[in-house]
Amino acid sequence: MKTKYYLSIFLFLFSCGDSTNKKKILSENTGRQDEIILVMDDIFWEGEVGELLRDIFEREISGLPQSEQFFNLVQINPSEFSRFFKTHKNIIFASIDLKDSYTKNKWAKAQIVMYLNCSLVDEEFRKSCNKAFNFINRKELENLKYAYEKGHNPKARKHIQDQFGIDLFLPTEYTISHKEDKVFISDFHSFNENQDLLKYILVYEFQPTGFNIQQEVLSVTDSILKKYILGSINGSFVQIDHRMSVVESDGIYRGIWTLKNGFMGGPFVLKTKYIEDKIIISLGLVFYPNESKRKHVRTFEAIL
Repeated sequence: MKTKYYLSIFLFLFSCGDSTNKKKILSENTGRQDEIILVMDDIFWEGEVGELLRDIFEREISGLPQSEQFFNLVQINPSEFSRFFKTHKNIIFASIDLKDSYTKNKWAKAQIVMYLNCSLVDEEFRKSCNKAFNFINRKELENLKYAYEKGHNPKARKHIQDQFGIDLFLPTEYTISHKEDKVFISDFHSFNENQDLLKYILVYEFQPTGFNIQQEVLSVTDSILKKYILGSINGSFVQIDHRMSVVESDGIYRGIWTLKNGFMGGPFVLKTKYIEDKIIISLGLVFYPNESKRKHVRTFEAIL
């Protein structure tokens, strides 16, 4: 028994001192959500490769009143890639001697590191770039959704579940302002002398006739907005701005709203879900004049 006791202590101390058994501890990632560190030689960045990467990753987000792009590429030379950059949440290496691949959590938590072969600027390279864009874009939305799942408004979630049978994780900053007549409305207001920020999230439903779903969705939305989202000026109310294009893809609508008989407007994101014979609509609106709306629109896309 004594021999076994000493042996177990020896094995314990040996394993603790063995560096190969130490688990790698990752730090938190750094950098903005919309930023990508691109590790690439200047000669490629200034040529066709860089032009194609900018066209794909810095494309404009549809449905915004001003020009805003999906991502901002920050190019650095491989020789300048130091520890300072290694914890950034999004990193792309592009070179002629790399194989298309990716890895997660290489130097930090919730990190994406991608590798692109740029020896030929052809259709295959374009496809690889688009795949990389779609992957990083999807991960950004997943991370946003996960963050709000961990910290959300439980009362709002329960009301929406009970009334509509869907699960939405609304940020805790939103206040419930209406929950009757199969219409749920929550809002966030921040008014100060420097800037105003106003956001709404609505959930409502209707039974489609089946002739023109898109037209019905927009028509029902206009009716709900006219009845419930009113301006401070008498006779003013929110409507979809039909002078601007409404872009629809896979049940997600993006466009601009306006205040009729008033002077406000901004982007909206609308999602549809079928439950039996009904369509459940979740809608996000933001008013943030002269400021970037990207963060707010991306949050709507993630949580609605």
